[in-house]
Amino acid sequence: MSGRRVLIVEDEMVVQLHLSRIVAELGHEVVGTAMNTREALEIAQREAPELVLMDIHLADGDDGVDTAHTLVRGLDCAIVFVTAYADQRTIERSAHVGAAGYLVKPFTAPAVRAAISTAMAGHERLRRVRGEARALSSIVDSLGDALLLIDVAGKITFTNPRAAELTGCAPNEAEGRELFEVLRVPVESERRTLQALVAAVRVTKQKGTHAGLSIRHKNGAERTVDFAVEPVQDEDPGLVEGQGALLVNLRDRSPQVARPSTPLRREKRPFGKGTRILVYSHDTFGLGHLRRCLALIRALCARHPDASALLVTGSPMVHRYPMPVGADYVKLPAIRKVESEQYEARTLHISGAAIRSMRSNLILHTLRDFDPNVLLVDHSPTGSKGELLPTLEHLAERGGCTRVLGLRDIIDEPPAVIELWQKNGVYDVLREHYDHLVVYGHPSVYDPVREYQFPPEVAARTRFVNYVCDRTPAPAEAEPGSDGRPCIAVSIGGGDGGGDTVILPFLEMMRRYREQIDYRAEILTGPFVEPGLAQEMRRLADGLPVTLRDFIPSTAALYRRAELVVATAGYNTTTDLLTHARRAIFIPRVLYRQEQLIRARRLADLGLATCLAPDEVSPERLFEAIRETRRDEPLTRARAEGRLFLDGAERFAEFCASLEVDVRA
Repeated sequence: MSGRRVLIVEDEMVVQLHLSRIVAELGHEVVGTAMNTREALEIAQREAPELVLMDIHLADGDDGVDTAHTLVRGLDCAIVFVTAYADQRTIERSAHVGAAGYLVKPFTAPAVRAAISTAMAGHERLRRVRGEARALSSIVDSLGDALLLIDVAGKITFTNPRAAELTGCAPNEAEGRELFEVLRVPVESERRTLQALVAAVRVTKQKGTHAGLSIRHKNGAERTVDFAVEPVQDEDPGLVEGQGALLVNLRDRSPQVARPSTPLRREKRPFGKGTRILVYSHDTFGLGHLRRCLALIRALCARHPDASALLVTGSPMVHRYPMPVGADYVKLPAIRKVESEQYEARTLHISGAAIRSMRSNLILHTLRDFDPNVLLVDHSPTGSKGELLPTLEHLAERGGCTRVLGLRDIIDEPPAVIELWQKNGVYDVLREHYDHLVVYGHPSVYDPVREYQFPPEVAARTRFVNYVCDRTPAPAEAEPGSDGRPCIAVSIGGGDGGGDTVILPFLEMMRRYREQIDYRAEILTGPFVEPGLAQEMRRLADGLPVTLRDFIPSTAALYRRAELVVATAGYNTTTDLLTHARRAIFIPRVLYRQEQLIRARRLADLGLATCLAPDEVSPERLFEAIRETRRDEPLTRARAEGRLFLDGAERFAEFCASLEVDVRA
């Protein structure tokens, strides 16, 4: 082995002299000695050593690990740590530097010879492999692919910028870590499949692939990639057999954003004539998000008749609602929630990853073609499972679009929301990707800014616009089956939940107390109720003064004529009740979150309604609650006294009128 240029960083003079003598006797050149970080960096900058013998604990309290990290980044030199404590903690702490070896005090000349020889052989190989990877990276980057290099232990030794973008880990953060620590695969079975694939490639020396892999960015957003792994050929016979690196290639299926060749010239104009607003509706469950967005669009079109509004929604029911002049919609493939934070295709026979990629592509391309001046995002800052992130990133790069996030007042219990938002980086998204936040509610009822701990800069951009209600006049509607008796209305919103906790107990109550009941019932099951459950409802309703319907465009007429409404406590069901009903009993749906329970209890605390938790509902309890609630009309009184804040759609239109938007000059 030819002589190497060696820098010795050691604060004990005796050890420093001892090392210098051994290194010189082995035929290497000692280019300098240092006792602290400042001296080490000065000498390294001047002499460019190939190897540094680095004490972990230096004079002046300096840290040898940090010093080594700086040297490696600046000079790409090999590092051998010199320490009296070769315990696991010391090794783990210095591992991220990519140490080529360790010398444990006291040491002998053979130990120093072996450490230098091993370090330089390994470092030369690493430099060659990194050079190959960089050359390959320049080719792969032109195709938009991500590239990672891993060693025999599965540790990352190189990443290109596209890989850093996909994973959220910068190259210096990723290097030295396990592949599947950086490449986050949320599905356990897929992660095990990939681990087996990597192991097989090491044995067979043949390329392996896995298509349609779902990976999770550091901020919590999910992307779909095609995964490939293959061996990097190593033709150096002096290297130990089996030490070849593996190249991991990730091809992102998400849309690539075209960069404009020249900046667009824009000017500010008031929101109004010619303004285009794109509304993204987070529709995975029931009808609430769709109906709220439609109410906002109707109010916008009424106030700004020369503006254009385009709704992007996955709701399978959007075609059953009329659109005002100046508005239209784009239908995304529908998804449904199968468990907390997990979604799948509602009707298509494709994977969750595939439908996320499809929806994400459609959203981005729709936005690019429509070129809105304003984007209104409903409820979810990053969209369903992060599907909106490519669009937000495109807008951040392009500029020229005012980004507004609309939030209902209650999302879930505060600890759950705060933990999820911290884990998924939502607070950063609110800071970086939204110019305004509007809350569809009133702080006297519930204050999400306080409850969910909005950062000060986000809170400063937040305003409450009151509750968004459908206040359009309802068409005259005949009362089905009217026989002169009072009407009690029962509703479970879209029907994706509440049938077994609201409608079935209500029907059983009517059968049991048939002789004591002086009212009839109109029951709205919702269009998404399961067929088997709908059949059971029809069986129980047979022979009772009950009308069952699965869908009506507006509940206004039904709630106005009802003496009492029994309902779940979704946002839109609640606002419809507050707008039109005289009295209400809420039986909140508690499935994936506590939102409805919080809302129902809060309205009960304010004396506006009765709340029955789902586990409290029985035919007996429901019969008594109805009898007690019929004695008063709290909602009628609250509306007369102005204690309900129901003009959210109109106030949102006023908010838009205050905006100055960018338009192409």
